[in-house]
Amino acid sequence: MSRTDRDIRQDPDEIARRVQDGSLSRRGLLKLFGVSAASVAFASTAGTAGAAARCYDYVIVGAGSAGCTLAARLLADSRASVLLIEAGGTNDLPEVRDFTKAGSLTWGGSPLIWPYQSEPQPELLNATQSFVCGKLGGGSSSVNGMVWVKGNPADFDHWAAQGAVGWDYASVRPSLDAMTGPIRPSSELTQRNLLSQATVNAAVGIGHPFNPDYNGATQFGVGYTQLNVVNQIRQDAFTAFLTPYLTDPRLTIMTDAEVSRLTFDGRKAIDGVVINAAGRQFTVRADREVVLSTGTINTPRLLQLSGIGAARDLRPLGIPVVVDLPGVGANLHDHLISVTLKKLRAPEPESHLTAMDVSVFTGSGRVPGTPKFQFQVYYTRDGYPPYPGNSTSVGVINLHPTSRGYVKLRSADPTVPPVIQPNFLRTGEDLENQVEGYRLAMDLMNSPGLRDWVVDDESLPGPGFDTREKLIEAVRTYSQADFHAVGTCRMGTDANAVVDPRLRVRGVTGLRLASAAIMPSVTSGNTNAPSMMIGDHCGRIMLGRA
Repeated sequence: MSRTDRDIRQDPDEIARRVQDGSLSRRGLLKLFGVSAASVAFASTAGTAGAAARCYDYVIVGAGSAGCTLAARLLADSRASVLLIEAGGTNDLPEVRDFTKAGSLTWGGSPLIWPYQSEPQPELLNATQSFVCGKLGGGSSSVNGMVWVKGNPADFDHWAAQGAVGWDYASVRPSLDAMTGPIRPSSELTQRNLLSQATVNAAVGIGHPFNPDYNGATQFGVGYTQLNVVNQIRQDAFTAFLTPYLTDPRLTIMTDAEVSRLTFDGRKAIDGVVINAAGRQFTVRADREVVLSTGTINTPRLLQLSGIGAARDLRPLGIPVVVDLPGVGANLHDHLISVTLKKLRAPEPESHLTAMDVSVFTGSGRVPGTPKFQFQVYYTRDGYPPYPGNSTSVGVINLHPTSRGYVKLRSADPTVPPVIQPNFLRTGEDLENQVEGYRLAMDLMNSPGLRDWVVDDESLPGPGFDTREKLIEAVRTYSQADFHAVGTCRMGTDANAVVDPRLRVRGVTGLRLASAAIMPSVTSGNTNAPSMMIGDHCGRIMLGRA
């Protein structure tokens, strides 16, 4: 072993930095410590019987955005052992690490995603909507667009006002701050593009104040989008937070292991986690607690498969009811993004690597102190139907929708996808707000500052969309789910809450939840950073350090 390798081995910070910036692969890291990737994979899925026989203090289901930060917090602040179970495989793949491939990772047929689709949406011309999420280490943080928005402080104060005591901004800020360090968000890549600069100037020209840091003192205004990317390498939750522990014997990672259900003893205490892996079914157990960190769709699905949910829905499927908890699967909501687009006069140079380049936060939201709308300005090189390539677009999000839907089982068979019904634009308020925001997005697209960049007669929507009726038509035609689904296992203290403010599932013992599923209401912006915060804050709660 060279002197350089010896020095690196003794410097955990240097190891983390090299893995995160791509100069040291995770396979290289394991080799550095004399451990082969093959032996780690074998030990992780291992020998299934051996993994089942071991004792773990904590079992975390789901190695996604929250599961990784939760595991890291438990390992950092205690001497506990952790089993981290992931249904998918490794994210140590070139197409994942290279952030310029992000747009291709969530297409149908990819083994890296759960290919979930919603029910047809009556208010969106009966179109189904994509609810795909990551099925690999890092979860959706390994396949998303890497936009970094912490959320508005008033969002978290609003959670506390809804009964989530201990989740106000002052309480969660240590966890939010802990995300940036392992994650190093930056707008360096987005602000280098001439089109991005023109768009920011155009927005300022129609009255939006320039904001150099929407994650800073104020969220309002126009600024360059911050990405959790370093040297064009994705900073997913697995890489950012678990790299220092990959050779720690207290951490066992089980990949390609799908959890089919949880089991409970007669006192409604968590008894085990039933896993299908390597062609076998077996059960693992935790000495202390099990935590589901399986996201907004899979968390209610797994709870319902395990007998926790609305008894009226479970009994017809032949699932024995452990706890009649009607809130499981309810309160589903997501941001809807409505897109206006124009063809560019000339293609952008190859040096334009980013897609979501500019972010605007504006208006007065339903939650006092929050913005009403978020504009995401995209550059599209190749296009995808109905959006052509070589174009720029403004997508508007009503940040605080009032429409609510649900997730529920179709079958007791865990391989059958659940019913996903988000009920987009079900309330009149949501439709009116979306139309208002769409008009503002078109104002930016049609602004004087962009006239030299775009072709007016090659646009979506076409000419003549200036009446309320035509704007409603455009919203129904050019809108889609924005992959910010939350809320299906809501945190609170009322009868419909699924978890209490300590994230303990009501009616059972030894089981907690930690993912975007527990959000009482969606935050003001992209949800990946708040999801990572939830895992870290859950760990602090579990260890009595919140």
